[in-house]
Amino acid sequence: MWSDLTAEQGGLVSRRQLLAVGFDRDDIDSLVRSGRLLRTQADGVYRAAGAPGTPVTESWFAVLSTNSPLSFMSGAAWWDVPVPGDGLIHITRFDRRRLVWPPGVRVHRVGVEPSAVTTHRGLAVTTRRETVLDCIGYLPFGAARTLADRALHQGWLTPADATARLVDQRGRWGNRQIRRVLAIVGDRAAAESERRLHRILREAGITGWVANMPFSAGGRSYEIDVAFPALRIAIEIDGYEYHSREGRFQTDRTRQNVLIAAGWRVLRFTWADLDQRPWLVVRQIRQLLAA
Repeated sequence: MWSDLTAEQGGLVSRRQLLAVGFDRDDIDSLVRSGRLLRTQADGVYRAAGAPGTPVTESWFAVLSTNSPLSFMSGAAWWDVPVPGDGLIHITRFDRRRLVWPPGVRVHRVGVEPSAVTTHRGLAVTTRRETVLDCIGYLPFGAARTLADRALHQGWLTPADATARLVDQRGRWGNRQIRRVLAIVGDRAAAESERRLHRILREAGITGWVANMPFSAGGRSYEIDVAFPALRIAIEIDGYEYHSREGRFQTDRTRQNVLIAAGWRVLRFTWADLDQRPWLVVRQIRQLLAA
């Protein structure tokens, strides 16, 4: 029933939805003439007579009137991700075409991919990962840094997700801030040896790498300490306390063998390499990258 739709959607329903559930144009016009459905300021969007406004009515109206997903800070609120709001309803277009939108709605014309949109609590919204990345690129730097730190800790986002955005969507608005924020809070290495390698790579200007990248093979999941995914190069580290941890020794050797069998080239460095011979680490990595 159309009344079920309006009850779930803040009292609203679109002509497109009514046609999809079997109503024809005459049926819709009849509901409007009888006063059971009321026209809104947006063509093709109706409000059920007597339906009270709810806290989500504005979000539903923005999505239904533009046929676009909720996004940015509004998407974050829909996902219960804490971000500061700005009093606007944010949506993102599937394409870059301009459209007329109602007051109070902020339209982002970045051409979001369909794969970055899902349905959550019935409403079309950008995925939580896409939403978090958009907010990191859009919010003031301090708020973006706070969000990124929490997102990484909560598992809403991984460094690999951010790297994929930067690589796959070069030049997209907000990427510069995403790169800056993740350089500060994205260093989540499990050991000081890994953090030291990250600093060495950054200071040498070496890019294209991902820290702690997930990798699956043979039905098991692993993490690569530092990966250059485009070149299938893995950098593995023997930490400062490495030799006192026999379990870690075996795990690392197993992981290295799996990587090589899967076609990856592997470089392995010790704490002494990072601490005493960082120049050699850089040289060997650059040689392999060039090869």
